[in-house]
Amino acid sequence: MARTSWRYVPRTVCASAVAAVVALSAGLTTGLAAPHAGGEVTAGTPAQTTPPPPATTPPSDHPTTDPPATDPPATPPGEPPDTGPTTSPPSRTPEPDNSPGDEESSAPDGDEQSADGTVEAQRQEVEAVTAELSRVAADAPEELGPSVAELTGILRQTEAPETPPQEREGVIETARELTAALEAINDPRIPEDAREGLISAVKQVVATLDVAGEPSVPSEQRAATVLTVRRSASVLELIGDRTTSKALRKHLINSVRQTNSALMMSHEAKTPANSASPQGFQATARIGVALATAGESETSDGRRNGLAGATDEASRSSKDANDPRMSEEDRAEARKELAKQLKRLKELLEDEAMARGLPDAPLGEAAEVCTNAVFESVSDQILAGKLKQLSPPPWEDTGVKDYWKSERSGDDSLDVHAQLRNNQHDDALFRVARLITRLAEDVVPARDLIPTVGTPGLHCLQSARQLDRQGVETATWLELAQAVEKS
Repeated sequence: MARTSWRYVPRTVCASAVAAVVALSAGLTTGLAAPHAGGEVTAGTPAQTTPPPPATTPPSDHPTTDPPATDPPATPPGEPPDTGPTTSPPSRTPEPDNSPGDEESSAPDGDEQSADGTVEAQRQEVEAVTAELSRVAADAPEELGPSVAELTGILRQTEAPETPPQEREGVIETARELTAALEAINDPRIPEDAREGLISAVKQVVATLDVAGEPSVPSEQRAATVLTVRRSASVLELIGDRTTSKALRKHLINSVRQTNSALMMSHEAKTPANSASPQGFQATARIGVALATAGESETSDGRRNGLAGATDEASRSSKDANDPRMSEEDRAEARKELAKQLKRLKELLEDEAMARGLPDAPLGEAAEVCTNAVFESVSDQILAGKLKQLSPPPWEDTGVKDYWKSERSGDDSLDVHAQLRNNQHDDALFRVARLITRLAEDVVPARDLIPTVGTPGLHCLQSARQLDRQGVETATWLELAQAVEKS
């Protein structure tokens, strides 16, 4: 299978930021200065794309055996095994359901959405965010011109129909955050430390997206990187907020820069000790979850400050552990510290979840939020293996490349959208009870749920609570749900 990439051939960059953006909006691509050694950047770098699509067949009740998922994300150093995060479009196919007392699923009514429809809807989003980026960039500092041009090129490259929808969505959302950051930078009322911090963060985030699009980057690692980059970019608004304290802002700026720098160095490393290992991406993934949680409005000021300080420390250790300029002894010490800090992040994330409690959501809504969080946070390779027996024959025969999203279809079913390995886009109805149970039993056990998916995991626990009232067991998720209720 061809490997997805966003890399494009570099061309000459215009000196003016506005000229670069206008040229790229017209369809041109522009090359940029390379990052400094060690993953830190002072200017933008070049951009990048990815791997094409239809038939539905009646479901069968033929069970199959889950194949072992190869190369699952490894556990962060010093912790028991947990399920690693990673990535993950549509015609409609019914899901085989052999559960006692359940009627077999049928294809949902409504218009079928072709692969072209899926790509076109997101392409319109790309056009919209690119236009807004161009408008805002006209007033941005000239030093951000290369990064703006680079981001525009990355957005254009994701329009390719073979790009996995979840990756495209991740780039779109990141571009929205970066555009908002540019608006904050342009505001004359912004504190100087916030302005400088945002400028450096924008450069680093764009450079990391560019490195992730290299053709040599495996698709699982690219997906994990895009997700963590998006989560790190979610705190840019808080950095630019004039009411944010200097101490909190400093922690957040450091965390964004260091996390993205660690990701860049993980991709660029050549030696076995510093290669882009699943363990390294597992660590930055957890840091990304913590950053996203710190940026949520529901998080209290006290816990936000605690998470920001902890992510600052953990991201610094993650960066040092991957820095080829440091000695092996120093990198080993950084990995040791990182293990402790990841445990601390896990505790802080679980404390925040306990403080919020279970959401007041019906089963269908809770299951939709839950499955979408799992689909974006867990490797599609793992999902494809663990969900194979629940999938319709076309998915089982062809294989699933990208579990993109689910949508509620009543309280007992979810319409799951996926991109198959032949790049066909399809969707199928899955029974909520069977899907949630499988995710709880085989994909993300309760001990890893909140550190892996963040606070949306509370919707997973609410799903488990609702299913328990229907007599459906959901393994350890129910136990954690009961603990949250009592807290």
